[in-house]
Amino acid sequence: MKRSLSVVLAALLAVSLAGCGKSGGSDATTAAAGGAQPGTEAAAAGSEAAGAGDSSEKNYREHLTIAFESQITEMDPQGNGNANEIHAKLFSMTHDTLFKYNVETGELEPNLATEWDWLDDACTKLHVKLRDDVTFQNGNPLTAEDVAFTLDRVSSDTQITNYYDHTEVQGDHELTIVLKTGNVDFVYILSRPFDSIVNKAAVEADPDFGATIGTGAWINDLDGYVAGDTIELKRNDNYWGEVPKTKSITLVYIANSSSRLMALESDEVQLIYKLASTEIDMAKGNSKIEVKEFPTTRLYYFAFNTAAGPGTDVNLRKAVAYAINKEDLIAAVGDTGAMVAESFYGSAMAYLTTEFDEKITYDVEKAKEYVAKCGGNTSLKLMANTGDGIFKTMSEVLQEQFRQVGITLEIEEVDSAGISANTKYASATHESMIYSIGTNTWDSDMGRLFSVGTNSNKAIVDDSRISELLIEGSACVDPEQRASYYKEIQAINNDQCYYVPLYYSSTTIAYTAGLEGIVINPTGYFDYSHICLPE
Repeated sequence: MKRSLSVVLAALLAVSLAGCGKSGGSDATTAAAGGAQPGTEAAAAGSEAAGAGDSSEKNYREHLTIAFESQITEMDPQGNGNANEIHAKLFSMTHDTLFKYNVETGELEPNLATEWDWLDDACTKLHVKLRDDVTFQNGNPLTAEDVAFTLDRVSSDTQITNYYDHTEVQGDHELTIVLKTGNVDFVYILSRPFDSIVNKAAVEADPDFGATIGTGAWINDLDGYVAGDTIELKRNDNYWGEVPKTKSITLVYIANSSSRLMALESDEVQLIYKLASTEIDMAKGNSKIEVKEFPTTRLYYFAFNTAAGPGTDVNLRKAVAYAINKEDLIAAVGDTGAMVAESFYGSAMAYLTTEFDEKITYDVEKAKEYVAKCGGNTSLKLMANTGDGIFKTMSEVLQEQFRQVGITLEIEEVDSAGISANTKYASATHESMIYSIGTNTWDSDMGRLFSVGTNSNKAIVDDSRISELLIEGSACVDPEQRASYYKEIQAINNDQCYYVPLYYSSTTIAYTAGLEGIVINPTGYFDYSHICLPE
């Protein structure tokens, strides 16, 4: 593996590490300090650019259907339980964010915001100017009050609540966002689909469905909504940006991978996500289908409970880390495009490093050396959602790998709800676990794995130096200094083995040949707003 996996995702694009006070405008882009992230692959499937070609000479199919592998259970961008890739795809179509992350350049671009500036060196006061020509899908104009209302209603998203304090509205189209503690990456956080702006008046008038009204290119047609199964979208002909060429889109849930592929082959749907590994070659052999394979930023990892039990012994943690053959693990789960992870860090982050004093790779003899230092305490329980085929396979492979070095691994089988309930920071009962996290592109995002008290901290880490580095790194405007903070965090984890990084997964999409306008983002935040199919 190369030093940065973004090299594999795409050619590494040159990006500037601009200062915290850099501002954006309608004809400019803004990159936060240290936050102009390495470019990930931006592809508009089919044409390689949304709406490429002379559209005046083309006729487009009026209706398209997209099949998802998971249920869309939430139509509110700030709703509970919505923070996953499936919901992000919907919100990217129906709503807009203040800023837009350009996966091609790794920089932020204006969206609902036209300009933004940090008013202080500590990056706690973000001044924002809004477009004055945007209306919600109910006809209400976008105002700063809507932005303040949106941020105030976030309650469960720690990436926002750890930093956000309040908003000061300074007119219809101007405001200052005030943070509790500085974070230069906060502008990147606000580019996520989950932080799309909703209409205050609509939500207050209709708490159940008011938040489905956004400023996006697509309108939720609630008459066709079937909870957990079907979402109907109709084109927003009054959209402030480029109006889509397609008139209506259906999002449908098809759980079975083979059924999704059959629906694509029969033209019942025109785009599907996540082919099974056994279906990829079959799909590629169909001339009416195009297949796109790409690595993602989802990191699979092994975590110890470092607060109690056998995981408190660093020797056992290192023995486990040396005992894991990651290549064999990847082969067993059948993810042919996956890549070994040598740091717990996100694959598309600027400060990813794999240069450590003691670089831990698969080494049976080293593992046995650390086992010998454990004083006979070499039994470990692994909590895993064995209802998921990937985690079941991984558990069984790890059990055998550990046996070969003298570690007894007992598998505790739970479902996804059991994982969530038993691995909370304040009441964790697991000794170790395997899990995954969808990493974003900004470096402070990895604080989720180490912040004391947060439930994303599955290793139950309480490391004072890491906590200090997280605070310093978040607000640092000097790129070199910021890099040193985040690289030190990675070095500490490598030395202590709180988390053992396993691999970055890959995925696929398949679509009707000729389909245009799919913007691919390895984080899973695809933008389907301008998909279209020439007839």
